[in-house]
Amino acid sequence: MKRLTTILLTVFLSHQAYSQTTIYEYSCGNERSTIAWTESKDSDLICFKTIQGAEVQEYVLNGDYTTLSWSYKNAVTNTDLTTTKISGNYTISGKLNGNLYSKTFKSKGLPWYQNIGFNIGRSMTGKQSYKFECIRPDNQKLYEMQADAKETIVNNGVREQRINIHLTGMLSKFFGSDYYIDSSTKQYIRYKGVHGAPGTPETIITIKK
Repeated sequence: MKRLTTILLTVFLSHQAYSQTTIYEYSCGNERSTIAWTESKDSDLICFKTIQGAEVQEYVLNGDYTTLSWSYKNAVTNTDLTTTKISGNYTISGKLNGNLYSKTFKSKGLPWYQNIGFNIGRSMTGKQSYKFECIRPDNQKLYEMQADAKETIVNNGVREQRINIHLTGMLSKFFGSDYYIDSSTKQYIRYKGVHGAPGTPETIITIKK
């Protein structure tokens, strides 16, 4: 396990020089920030990094965009975790909220798309709906999610497809959000969703022009 994690992180670091960065603007109520997405590739793997304030996340993905490894760091909460998925099993290790943390659990048998925005345009191609799994960073729980293709609109001259993401089963009414994808390039360009109880301000993310 240690050897695999080292290999994955080495691949990520060795390709940072051949990268492309996209900036997104984040707002929720009075809170404002930017999110930097940096992507690099080699013949087999995709390496991806996001930075938003004190939060840094690094991903290694297969060529089909399924996640192989995810590193999550947050200096404010004193969290530094690495998650890998091998043969249908997730292994998480590191530090969560200042405490040593280790956990192993089974996949639900669905593809792992840890960064939904990065995956969604490519994963939705040719589909009207699909299911996947994702780990919530603050509690490290695995959730089954579903993506549903919705209408296409024209916004500032760009054809955008709305894709609704929600939990499945009995939990479906507790979470729902909309991702907007450029229909031509499949690039994620906008997000709208509420993360909290009724009355919580809407979170809006837009690509910086």
